[in-house]
Amino acid sequence: MKKHLLFVQLLAVTLSAISCKKNTDHNSNTNIPEKNVVKGKVTDTQGRPLKGVSILIDNTIIYNSYISGTTGDDGTYKVELITGAWQAYASMKVPYNGKTYTIDLHPDNNSGFGGDGAVRNFSWKLTGAKAEPMTGVYGGIILVDKHGIGDIYDTENIEFTLTPVGNLIDGTAGQVIKRSLGASGSDLEHKLYDLPMGRYTVSAVYHGAAGSQPIKLRDRINNTNGAFASSLQLNFEPSTSEGYNMAMIEWEG
Repeated sequence: MKKHLLFVQLLAVTLSAISCKKNTDHNSNTNIPEKNVVKGKVTDTQGRPLKGVSILIDNTIIYNSYISGTTGDDGTYKVELITGAWQAYASMKVPYNGKTYTIDLHPDNNSGFGGDGAVRNFSWKLTGAKAEPMTGVYGGIILVDKHGIGDIYDTENIEFTLTPVGNLIDGTAGQVIKRSLGASGSDLEHKLYDLPMGRYTVSAVYHGAAGSQPIKLRDRINNTNGAFASSLQLNFEPSTSEGYNMAMIEWEG
């Protein structure tokens, strides 16, 4: 009887060990490439899985030839490949404050791949440079122009304050941002660059040799002929004549 009980206990331990090993192997396989397959997981800024993200597997040799897929409830995707050279991209549509924005997602590996397969995970980043071969940044851009003639030419001494109104586009709380334009002649002379996408109240102050003075602003997209004010509420636009996820403001010179 004791021998029989010992045998049952040993069998239970063995089966438990086999079960654990299978689970471990299954989990590890999610990061192991499969031949003729590209797969991965897509997460938001908090590391949570994102459902319904568009996956595009672009053929880098044949123009306008690609395979597409979509993430499931758990944020994962799996796309079967044919022979060729491929590059993976991910993007999603995000509704926010009555507008719908196209958001590109960041790959953990931006190198191309072939028929041996690959694992490409993506995450949502609010700011930072996009991974090559994409260009630009994940954050929004505000184009800033001077209206009229004035005696302020050192525009890099104009400091803008952006105060979040509600949560950012990813649902997280934003922070007050203070940002100045780039130096005269630089690429950022007329830009507030790579800002977390959200709705902001914007104000500005010029810090000159004679002291500081407030600068009046106007929304150049939604209030082109309106009055200049000490502050304005600003939304990024999904699409403008200058690009995507941008806003435009004027300051009174």
